[in-house]
Amino acid sequence: MANNRDDFEKKIIDVLAKRASYVCSNPECKALTIAPSEIDSDKFIYVGVGSHITAAASGGPRYDASLTPEQRSSIENAIFLCVTCSVMIDKNNGLDFSTSTLKKWKGEHETWVRSHLNKSVTSMLYVIDGEHKATGVGNITGLEIKSPSIIKPGTKVTAEGIGNITGTKIGG
Repeated sequence: MANNRDDFEKKIIDVLAKRASYVCSNPECKALTIAPSEIDSDKFIYVGVGSHITAAASGGPRYDASLTPEQRSSIENAIFLCVTCSVMIDKNNGLDFSTSTLKKWKGEHETWVRSHLNKSVTSMLYVIDGEHKATGVGNITGLEIKSPSIIKPGTKVTAEGIGNITGTKIGG
């Protein structure tokens, strides 16, 4: 049976994973995809995937017939994701995740990785402390946290008014 897929070579997947720092490129996920085995010091657990932005074969999600086989199997057509996100982007034949969205994720992720080169993991966390107060009418939120954060002890949040009141909202 002939293989009609334009798959990535192993070296492309290896470079892609390193360019992404083994972190999922989905900005809502950013899961680590590699960890040491607890049983064997020569082994590791790896759940990262080099995924096609436009499909590797006709009929696949976001397939682009104008690309050559070399373009389809190039690093420019690859995005590094965790296994869960790699499956998610291809559901509904990829309708929920456009080519432009995946290219944007990849570009922004590589920029994020470069901006954190040689920094500690804790420098990627926002530190929240002090007092946070919101008052008004309508949708009122005292503190909204969308990124990994450390909330220092003693942090105070108040929200008051008329309408939909939320003291602290964590997540999207």
